[in-house]
Amino acid sequence: MNKKTHTISPYYQAAVIRGAKRLNYDTDTLLQAAGLDPLGSERLAPEKVTHLIRSVWKTMDDEFMGFTEQRCKQGVFAIMAQQVIHCQTLRDALIQGVHFYDLIRNDVGIGFQEQGEEAVLSFYLKDESLDPDHFIVEFFLLIWHRFSIWLVGQKVPLKYANFKYSVPDHVKEYSLFFPCHCRFNQNENSIVFDRSALSLPIKQQERELKQFLKNSPADLLSKPMFHSTFTTQVMNYMGESTTEAMPLIEQVAGYFNMSSRNLRRRLKEENSSYQNIKDSLRQDHAMKLLNNKDVAINQVAREVGFNEPAAFTRAFKQWTGQSPRHYREHGRDERRD
Repeated sequence: MNKKTHTISPYYQAAVIRGAKRLNYDTDTLLQAAGLDPLGSERLAPEKVTHLIRSVWKTMDDEFMGFTEQRCKQGVFAIMAQQVIHCQTLRDALIQGVHFYDLIRNDVGIGFQEQGEEAVLSFYLKDESLDPDHFIVEFFLLIWHRFSIWLVGQKVPLKYANFKYSVPDHVKEYSLFFPCHCRFNQNENSIVFDRSALSLPIKQQERELKQFLKNSPADLLSKPMFHSTFTTQVMNYMGESTTEAMPLIEQVAGYFNMSSRNLRRRLKEENSSYQNIKDSLRQDHAMKLLNNKDVAINQVAREVGFNEPAAFTRAFKQWTGQSPRHYREHGRDERRD
């Protein structure tokens, strides 16, 4: 989605109907019903994408749009939403929602875990070949994040998102739909946010839910509150590199077709900087490695870009307030407090 004009990449026009095409539906008719040119290459207004998704839902009677082994009839999400709307907190709502899908589906897997200071919502397909563009993975995680935000009536910032597959060609769109560091070639597809958000109370009621469902998925695709920052885009680009070989600021600026000076200015406007982003990515990777006690601390230092272990220790203390060794020995227990 484009921040200034609120438009969506034409890539999604083809991705949305991939499942319908596999099942031999007339995809040209689906596109035309949504007012879209089958050969169109322009960025799309969110309303057009909303109409296309609704057209696919109605024609196929499948909320998973042909990307799963079994059809998910229209109204399933609404039934789930009508249950979770009566929950007390976001934690209760996510537990209830995951349990609901677990009872009725055996071709998808939805997980919810609390790990230290983090809450993790994951999703996978039993047959991943049915979703070659990974559209339903993106869409499902997007919808659940946006639905969580709507339930509590405030933002639930993502810490990062994980995806099992390699970096896709349309990766720039990820930073706009998932305003966080997106990590690829991971062990699962998941979104991760601060565990403290789970205690937020559910603020919506059935009257608001009816309007939400009536508009869906329009609100989830067009709300300005969901737009990402330039900092996130830079973080995602830099995150594609190994932490010991981070791109120089000149390389980052070149990728975004601007000078290093303009890059610094844009980041400063968002109270960020190239060095802060670099440190954040290094810290994230260092913590992940330190949780594996088979990896020596000296090796962790090298893998996050430090030639000297002492320099890594100083930096890690600055980031977290504790030494790498102390974090490895006590960090997990302390984060649960």
